[in-house]
Amino acid sequence: MSTFGDVHEVGPGLATLLHFVATGRLRHEVDVRAPWECVSDAARALLDRRVAGKAVLDVTP
Repeated sequence: MSTFGDVHEVGPGLATLLHFVATGRLRHEVDVRAPWECVSDAARALLDRRVAGKAVLDVTP
């Protein structure tokens, strides 16, 4: 995998992660799901460590 700022193809790493999720070796817990307009609340919850999983923001056209 890569970190922020790396400039190389991430496809193989993402494929590995997808395989792990599909086979149950990696759990993808979503604790917060909200519309994009709630980005400030989601960011504050992450910074305050009130989120036990991932925060997902939905972007609608």
